[in-house]
Amino acid sequence: MQQLQRLPSSPGADYAALMARANAVKDERLAEAIPKELLVPKAWRGLLGFAISYALYAGAIVGVAFVPHWLLYIPLWIVAGLGGWGLHCIAHDCGHNSFSRSKTLNVVVGHLALLPLIYPFFAWKHVHNLHHMHTNSLELDTDWRPLSRAVYKRLSLGDRIVYMGTRSWAFWAGTVNYWVVSGIRPGFFPKKSMRAQAWLSMAFVGVALAAYTAALVHFTGWTGVLLYFVAPWLATHAWFSATTLMHHTTNELPFLTSNDWNANASRLLLTTDYVYPKWLLFLTHNISIHTAHHVAPIVPFYNLPKAQAALKKAYPGMLRERKFSFVTLWHIVRDCHFYDERTGYYVSRSAPDGYAGGPEPRLAARE
Repeated sequence: MQQLQRLPSSPGADYAALMARANAVKDERLAEAIPKELLVPKAWRGLLGFAISYALYAGAIVGVAFVPHWLLYIPLWIVAGLGGWGLHCIAHDCGHNSFSRSKTLNVVVGHLALLPLIYPFFAWKHVHNLHHMHTNSLELDTDWRPLSRAVYKRLSLGDRIVYMGTRSWAFWAGTVNYWVVSGIRPGFFPKKSMRAQAWLSMAFVGVALAAYTAALVHFTGWTGVLLYFVAPWLATHAWFSATTLMHHTTNELPFLTSNDWNANASRLLLTTDYVYPKWLLFLTHNISIHTAHHVAPIVPFYNLPKAQAALKKAYPGMLRERKFSFVTLWHIVRDCHFYDERTGYYVSRSAPDGYAGGPEPRLAARE
């Protein structure tokens, strides 16, 4: 029997250094570095965040109805998308049961919070938990997992367009694609109980969508559906896509095969935390403080800054933080396209087939 090639086939010094750190934390109890009081949710605090984001979302849509000129639609849609993304961040806590101690309240708020995305709560919850179990695993991660150039070439034309489009000019639609793949397809999930819950959430979303669309058509016509639902929905997905893409995509961190992957490395070493302006951090409910969330998903969003500080103190130099900029996002969509089977890192579609990996020279020179 032919032996499968071990990937990456020619790892460099950067990869070896990461593996040394991964092995150093392999058996650590990472979550114990976070004070226990930070794990306790306060439902009122979560509900306040929920109300703020819904007010932002709904207020921007109302604004679209009353602005004097159509040129103002775009900034208002961006604001509505920010509100919708904030609601997703609330649902994110609900999915991890860090919103409140009540599972019923978590499920109810989670369903309501994901309505602007028309994302069935249980379907999102199950696929997101798979991401947490397999973060940056080349074989099993469900979020933004790269393909090698060789695998990409074997895809159908349609699949190649979707893959490359959502990693370049259409990155903002990446989560629309994931919604199609797993959000409205219960067969994606391996367990019967998961599929049953996904169907339940789909039924709720279907009824809500039908009622909202019917009301919009009745009072505003089909134009209103585009203005007050479709455009804010796409704007919310744009925030969703940009944020999640940046968390785990960079040509300075590899995706790992099962030979090298371990859970602690995936939690502590393979996420980039972006330092947002305070107003954006507030409106996105600390979603950019992501390493602490991966180490202990039960930490409520308002306690993540303190949890992150505790991790940085316990594991100095291990967490990866960068200042947020749109230039960095541009670098990602321009340069992070394929998994390099030689090095384990991302390379761009314009990189020569023999490129030996790590950050490409033109990117490293600019950062």
